[in-house]
Amino acid sequence: MSHTDDTFSMGSLSPSPVPSSAGSSSPSALPKQLPAAPSTCVQTLTARSGAVLAVAYNDTYVFCGSQQGAIHVWRRDTYRLSKTLLGHTGGCHALAVDTTSNTLFSGGGDGRVRAWDMHTLKALYVVHAGVNSGAVLSLAFLPPGGLVLGCQNTSLQWFDVVARGDVPRDRRKRELMARRLRFFDDSTDPIGVCPASTPGQSAPSDSGNEDEDDGLEEYLVAESDIIDYAHSGYVYSVIADNNVVYSSGSDGIIKIWKAQSGLVLDGELERTTADVCVHALALDDGLLFSGLQSGSIDVWDLETRQRIRTLSAHKANVFTLAVVRHCVFSASADGDVRAWGSDLQSLGQIKTTGSVLAITTIDECDVHLVAGHADGSVGFWDVAGIMGEVKVVEKREGKPGCRMMQALAQWVRFRSVSGVPELQPECRRAARFLRDLMLQLGASDARLVSSTPTNNPIVYGRFDATQGPLETRPTVFVYGHYDVMPSGDDARWESPPFEMTGRDGYVYGRGVSDDKGPVLATLFAVSELHAAGLLDISVVFCIEGEEEHGSVGLYETIAAHRTLFGVPRLVLLSSSYWLGESTPCLTYGMRGSIRATVRVETSRNADVHSGVWGGAVNEPLTCLAHILAQLVDPSGRVLVPGFHDEVRPVEESEREAMKDLVSFVSAREKQAPVVATKPVGGLDRQLMQRWRQPALTIHHVDVSTVAAPSNATLVPAAAQASVSVRVVPDQSLEDIADKLKSHVEEIFDTFVGKRPAMLDELSLRLDVKPIANWWLADPLAPVYRAASKAIREEWGMDSDPLLIREGGSIPAVPWLESFFAPHAIAVNLPMGQSSDNAHLDNERISLENLLRGRQVVWRLLRDISKVITTKD
Repeated sequence: MSHTDDTFSMGSLSPSPVPSSAGSSSPSALPKQLPAAPSTCVQTLTARSGAVLAVAYNDTYVFCGSQQGAIHVWRRDTYRLSKTLLGHTGGCHALAVDTTSNTLFSGGGDGRVRAWDMHTLKALYVVHAGVNSGAVLSLAFLPPGGLVLGCQNTSLQWFDVVARGDVPRDRRKRELMARRLRFFDDSTDPIGVCPASTPGQSAPSDSGNEDEDDGLEEYLVAESDIIDYAHSGYVYSVIADNNVVYSSGSDGIIKIWKAQSGLVLDGELERTTADVCVHALALDDGLLFSGLQSGSIDVWDLETRQRIRTLSAHKANVFTLAVVRHCVFSASADGDVRAWGSDLQSLGQIKTTGSVLAITTIDECDVHLVAGHADGSVGFWDVAGIMGEVKVVEKREGKPGCRMMQALAQWVRFRSVSGVPELQPECRRAARFLRDLMLQLGASDARLVSSTPTNNPIVYGRFDATQGPLETRPTVFVYGHYDVMPSGDDARWESPPFEMTGRDGYVYGRGVSDDKGPVLATLFAVSELHAAGLLDISVVFCIEGEEEHGSVGLYETIAAHRTLFGVPRLVLLSSSYWLGESTPCLTYGMRGSIRATVRVETSRNADVHSGVWGGAVNEPLTCLAHILAQLVDPSGRVLVPGFHDEVRPVEESEREAMKDLVSFVSAREKQAPVVATKPVGGLDRQLMQRWRQPALTIHHVDVSTVAAPSNATLVPAAAQASVSVRVVPDQSLEDIADKLKSHVEEIFDTFVGKRPAMLDELSLRLDVKPIANWWLADPLAPVYRAASKAIREEWGMDSDPLLIREGGSIPAVPWLESFFAPHAIAVNLPMGQSSDNAHLDNERISLENLLRGRQVVWRLLRDISKVITTKD
């Protein structure tokens, strides 16, 4: 579990058919290259406290001891840093766990062991090693209360945790006073296996992670419980099994001790050939594994106390070993993690580019390997693939979200980009994956439906109510989409866009936030309710594959298969984002949209040279520029006559609500992009413009010329602009589209009428398409109150989530409300943060947001029948 600069980059775990030499004590041949195999780096976390020297875990957290003494505490479910425990003035070299008392023990370069409550993450007490012990390099805990310390000064020390209070406090204080002189200088790194800190790295100084020594009880290891010169060098590793302790150090000897209210030597395991030091020990089924400085691993039979095998594992020091399900993992300064089966055959390796100093394994759902590195990073690896090689028959559900994240990783691999013909087969594979997953999760029906075979199908799924007659149970309609935007320039991504990658509590990949992640969170929440018999509503899923391409074919398909969807009382979706980074929100409104293409052409069919024809021919780009200049004034107000006539006036209550919202966000979300950018005119004005006011945008202008952009001598034969309009209540899409068309045509006619006769003629082509109506729900409606309650309870909020609107558009939402009128009301539950980068490079979503989003849906649908019924 413990021990000590290259860049950290995980590779793949690979099965290897290369055997070790059986029945021999000589090193097995090290395979030159291992073929690739299935393993996944689930998450990479980065701390800034130097090398990671030790790792341990409990049900909730993973603890990582660092070179600078800090212990970083990461949540296992979300990979979020919960706290940084400070106290050691030297590196944290070792960690041990007492699961019964929920206590973590940490051994430091300052010669102290600190005890921590793993529930409250508070320091409990401090144990001082013996005089001149130097660094505590290794720890082992023996139930019910034995703590073994392996120290830098070659000693092995015993401390009885249960009886720690037997020595009176005054006596302990007097003895501490007598231990002022120390042989080792605690201000420097006491051992050489720890590389120097990376420049600029320092221990965290978060105000919530203060040194908690004040007021702690201090204890001492009694002189009678110290075995001086237990080894002829540093004691690098101690492990325990029942009442037996095994220790190893830089003398290359393994010693066996019986724990009987202290330690009594019971034998030694010594190599016949010299090896400078034994860095790591591990036990499995009567075998003892020892990691050597040479890179080899000795295998000892503890019954006969004979070395039965030497595995040539690594090219450098084997710093750490871990065992799970009779599979041994070894890690080394060469940057590799190797896996070995119960038959001592090599199963494969994880290739890294930096020293691996500490590993542990977590046996839940699938086996996860946690690796701490010299560069301060921590990698979480799903090694289920290699465990399959050793015939694992047990499959556990493990932590909530485990299976969901596995499914999301698989789903992200499909390049389901809509509107690209060559990727349509990939879209259909993504659709079939979701359909099959729905059936696996208990759907009573799941199929692909489409009324337009040239477009991507809808994935339909149904979960029937598990309580009461179906005809009396209301229906909830879940909307989402499995298509994604193109990845753009892959070079701008820090990891492959279609391979889900975990970093610092987030998962990255195209579609993780928009919209594959939220769709799966909703699906798994419904499945969980259904499996538990708590689903007292029927839920139908409608997951389309053309949302990013204008939802083509969606309306026709739903209308053609209306009987599948029944009469929904609620349309539920998660397709928007929080306003900031840390405050949950509930979206109740979006603007509508119109797209327009304005094209000006001449009667000539080709570009001409401006030096020859300039002034004698019409110039489409000049005309187009004249039109565009009269669409919006410098303040951003749209100049189309009558454009603002039907905009609903802003009521005073809205202004007050906006002020309250801005005040809250400005105080609580200082790091959020919406606040950090310090918008001109204030945040309230910006949000009003984005959510509440209409807008017209000119996206780009193109010309007909095919010459290089540097050719500035041509007069193009045509020029075209793409324009969009965002509409708000109570504007009519059709009315605004007609007014825009009339305005552009009038400007064009006026321009042409004032032009002198030329050798060619200008013409206008105008295409105006209403895309999406605006949508505005009543945030005080019962379903919104129920959604607010679910969010508030899941996130532990004292107040309701922020009620927000979106400047963008989702065509399906107002259409679905209208199609299922007057019964249905839509609720948009955003899961992602404002920095999720949807549609951009490095799209991401927080694991915590995704897992809590799943639980918000679970809470909402569990109780929603209280506010929706089948009655009209």
